[in-house]
Amino acid sequence: LTLQFIESTIKLYKCYQFSEIHAEVQLKNYGKFLEEYTSQLKRIEDALDDSVGDVWDFSLDPIALKLLPYEQSSLLELIKTENKVLNKVITVYAALCCEIKKLKYEAETKFYNGLLFYGEGATDSSMVEGDCQIQMGRFVSFLQELSCFVTRCYEVVVHVVHQLAVLYTSNK
Repeated sequence: LTLQFIESTIKLYKCYQFSEIHAEVQLKNYGKFLEEYTSQLKRIEDALDDSVGDVWDFSLDPIALKLLPYEQSSLLELIKTENKVLNKVITVYAALCCEIKKLKYEAETKFYNGLLFYGEGATDSSMVEGDCQIQMGRFVSFLQELSCFVTRCYEVVVHVVHQLAVLYTSNK
């Protein structure tokens, strides 16, 4: 019985040694895999670093430059065909498009916020008598500018409709 116990102990010891060697081999293989994977990720990161570097981060760079190309040529320089009548027609429509673009920008920057937020932040119960009249009095100059702006928009729209009507009737 002791001989059998000794033999089984030797077998277990040999198996343990074998599994320990096997575990060491696997651990070395895993270490090699991690090193290769890390170097591969580092190469990918280095390759992407050049293209991602142009992103602006406010926390790192509180000041940013916005570089846009600026076209210094006028409409008259851009519109050049051999047909003089076509040049005039295209020039008129291009000028109208520029005017509409300027009006849209002015509306967005100057009037949208004033119209959207007029009277916000004050409730009827928190306002003292006369505050509504003071607030409206301060708003009158804004409304005057808005009235002039709307008149200008109306004139531009009428001009666009007239130009389209002339172009439509001249085609018949």
